[in-house]
Amino acid sequence: MKKLLALMLIGILVLVSGCLGSTPTTSPTHQPSTSTTYSPQDHPNVTHSRGFPVNASNVSSSTQVDFTPVEGNLSPRVHLEIDPRVELIQIIYFIADPTWYQERVSPYLVGASPYNYPYMRDVSEYFGNYTNATAVRMVPMMVEEGVAYDAIPEFALHLNPINFSKAMNWSDMLKYRPWLNVTLLDEFAGAVARFANETDFWKFYNEHRTFYNETLRQFEEGNGETILNVTRFEESFFGENASSWTIVPLTLISRHGFGIPMNRNGGKYVYAFLGFNYVRDGVPVVHISNTGITFLVHEFAHSFVNPAVDKYYSLFQPYESLYDPVREKLSMMAYTNFRIMLYETFVRAVEAYYLSVTGSGEEAKRKLGMYSVSFYFIKEIYNAYVNDYMKHRDVYRNYTDFMPKLAKVVGEVYNETDGEKKVKPPMTVYDFLKRANSTGAIVSYSPESYSRRVAENDYHWLLSLGINATLKPVSNLTEKELRGNLMLVLYSNSSPLKELNKNALVTVNGSRFYSRPSGEIYTSELEVFEVFRNPWNRSSVVYLAVGRGRWIFYRGYFPRGYYMTYAIVPGWGGAAFEWA
Repeated sequence: MKKLLALMLIGILVLVSGCLGSTPTTSPTHQPSTSTTYSPQDHPNVTHSRGFPVNASNVSSSTQVDFTPVEGNLSPRVHLEIDPRVELIQIIYFIADPTWYQERVSPYLVGASPYNYPYMRDVSEYFGNYTNATAVRMVPMMVEEGVAYDAIPEFALHLNPINFSKAMNWSDMLKYRPWLNVTLLDEFAGAVARFANETDFWKFYNEHRTFYNETLRQFEEGNGETILNVTRFEESFFGENASSWTIVPLTLISRHGFGIPMNRNGGKYVYAFLGFNYVRDGVPVVHISNTGITFLVHEFAHSFVNPAVDKYYSLFQPYESLYDPVREKLSMMAYTNFRIMLYETFVRAVEAYYLSVTGSGEEAKRKLGMYSVSFYFIKEIYNAYVNDYMKHRDVYRNYTDFMPKLAKVVGEVYNETDGEKKVKPPMTVYDFLKRANSTGAIVSYSPESYSRRVAENDYHWLLSLGINATLKPVSNLTEKELRGNLMLVLYSNSSPLKELNKNALVTVNGSRFYSRPSGEIYTSELEVFEVFRNPWNRSSVVYLAVGRGRWIFYRGYFPRGYYMTYAIVPGWGGAAFEWA
């Protein structure tokens, strides 16, 4: 099993775009406004525009240096920014390139490369001689410690935005990550500051201001008004205004987004850090329009939901066993306890509510269905929002006031499920691999060259994990083999699907694809991936890939993320219709 976990490959669903090009060098037609340029000599103590005290001393420079971030303002309280602190930490992680970074957030995962994304090349060339710097060598240790995902930008926000030394204590990080080693955080902060000084980071940042401005320009052009609408929704829904909202497009982290609140000087400063989806004309593109806007709604909502849950967590604590049925699955997604499960359930319910009140009721229904696979009481939370919270805002002045009622809702779930004993968690890729590692697997396919090629790739993947696997056409499966762990690559008209549909989350019948979680029916060109219990033998697991038409298998892979349960994907490079 250790070998299995160590070698498990992470498959990805990516949307790849862009072409060969170079970092823009001409002046963009529109540049977001920047603040006044400061020099350390003239302003030894500068107040950052987000309200945090900074110090410009101890910066090694013989010439005047522009220490202002590249930023733009959508409104007096809503800002876009390429935060130098976050940029610096991203660069250090990029050149360190630990396994976690490669598999989860690397630009390569969304099709970026030094050829179509010259910023990657510039970073490698400028900082390539510093791979032995202490900060870089510490990255694998910091990832192991837990400074990954949202902890990366959160760590960065604790640094001085001029010289990158530690500017604040780590108490807020320790609140959610009590295992963090404060001494190690201090050592890393010191190493980061030395790295910035030794590499003359500000020189690199200033040389790339045109690129950063173009990144913000394109982001604002596609998302500006939508962002303003989201901030208005959030403040209205939660009954609380933020001192500022800052959106930071990430340049070296892909796919993932993070929301972080910083409470300083009596105000709430809300940050959203958004990983990019693909590269276009040498610029990273973050898509948050249409239904994808819930990505931003989600990240912003954490700034209000998390503190409210924390304040009243004692009311939820008696129901912590509700986490147990999905413990293994959620912990793989970095949701490691019941408190975090509550954060994520409540925030996802906010996403669905946002969709329902902005004219996307069907998408809200789909989201709730998708999320309920793991966050199994999300519909009860959503109904509480709709039927109680929003109808009685005279009673619930803000979201925090509603926490005792939500605790009662969760308590009702606890009673109805007999303290979680009646909850049946979904199967995942991890479950399939765990069973296959113990009792072997049969990889089988519809008899055609493209489906066979996919099956052969999956067969070799299992062998690389040390799993005893057999490869054969589906027509050759014996009755005994049908009762084992099956990895199937089938066309949508394959005869075994009739029996497989009994346990599948997505049933497939010719051109009709029906999603049980969302209630949606699809008839377009699709590929479907799902994991479920074997209908011929419930102690075995089926890993099923289904495509409509031979060309659907042309790309040659299906998702292998070990926490995945199902995915419905358009045939050519689009975003997932559904996944869980």
